Amino acid sequence: MLWLGGFHALDLTTSTPDALCPPLEETRAAVNARVGEVRGEYQAEFTLVRADDGQQALQLVLRERQAEVLRRELPLDGAGCDDAAQAIALVLERYFDAIEKREPSEGPKSAIALEPSAPAASQPASVAAPEAEPSVRPARWRARAGAVYDWELGPAAGVGVVLYPTAFRPSSRFHVGVALDAAQFLLRSSETVREERITALTLRTALSLPFTFELRRLSLSAGPWAELRLQRASAPTLPHGRSDYRALPGLGAFAGLGWGLTPSLTLGAGFAFGAQLSGAAPRFILQEDGGGRNEVLVPHAWFGEAQLMLALSL
Repeated sequence: MLWLGGFHALDLTTSTPDALCPPLEETRAAVNARVGEVRGEYQAEFTLVRADDGQQALQLVLRERQAEVLRRELPLDGAGCDDAAQAIALVLERYFDAIEKREPSEGPKSAIALEPSAPAASQPASVAAPEAEPSVRPARWRARAGAVYDWELGPAAGVGVVLYPTAFRPSSRFHVGVALDAAQFLLRSSETVREERITALTLRTALSLPFTFELRRLSLSAGPWAELRLQRASAPTLPHGRSDYRALPGLGAFAGLGWGLTPSLTLGAGFAFGAQLSGAAPRFILQEDGGGRNEVLVPHAWFGEAQLMLALSL
C-alpha cells in the first residue's frame, strides 16, 4: 500500500484482465481523478460477468480490510465498455463522498450496498491484509503515422508521438499533452531561372501542445503549433552541382478530430496553419557570372496543411 501524506491509496484490480473491459490502467486513471487518496485500507475489484438477462455486465466489489462494504452490478449498454471506467469511478466517488459527510458520532461505517449482498466476515486482527501494489495513474503515450498534404509543398509521409503527462490532466476527460511530429515531403520544390533549375527537398518538424477533450469514442484537440522546415536546395546544372541548406521557422495553431476504432487505436484528421517567419531564415541566392543575384525558392508568407493519422495508445 502506498502512503501519501498519511492517506492510503485506493487499490483497484480486476479478475478478468484479458477482457479489457474496461482496461485496468484506464480505470485506475479515472478512479484516481475522481477519488484520489482515501482513509483506510480499501481494495476495489471489478469483474466482467454475464447478467441474468444474458447481457454482459460489470460487477464491482469494494472491501475495507477484507470486509465487503459495497457491491454493485453495472450493466453495459449499447456503448459497451466505452463508459465503463467512468461508471466505476462515479460509484466509488459517491461511496467515499457519503463516508466523508458522516459524523464520527454516528458510529462505525456501515456497508452501502446498492444491491442485496451479504458482507464477508472480517479477518482476525492478528492476520494482516495482503500488501497491494500502489495504484498510480500512468502517463499516456500515443504513437501516430499517416499522410500530410501541404498547400505549398504537396504530399508527405508523417510520423509523430504524443505524451499526456499525469501532471497536465485536470480531469479524466480533459488532457493537456506535448506532441512532436515530422513529415518528409515526397516532391521537390523547383524553380527555373535563366535555364538553371533549382530544386529543394523539405523535412518538416513540429512541436505542439494539444488540449484534448474526450467524449466516449470522440476526441477533440486544438492548441499552439511551432514548426521548422529543413530544406536542402541544389542546382544540378551548375558547375560542381552546388547545394545549400536552410531552416525556416513557422508559428501557428492546429485543430483535430479523432475517432476511437478500438480502445487503443484512433483515426484522426486535422489541420495546421500559421505564418512562416521567412525573415528569420537564410535565403537561397542564385549568383550569375555577371554579378547578378536572384533570390530563388522564396517561401510563402503563410503555411497550411491537412493531416490524416492513425494513432496507437501505448
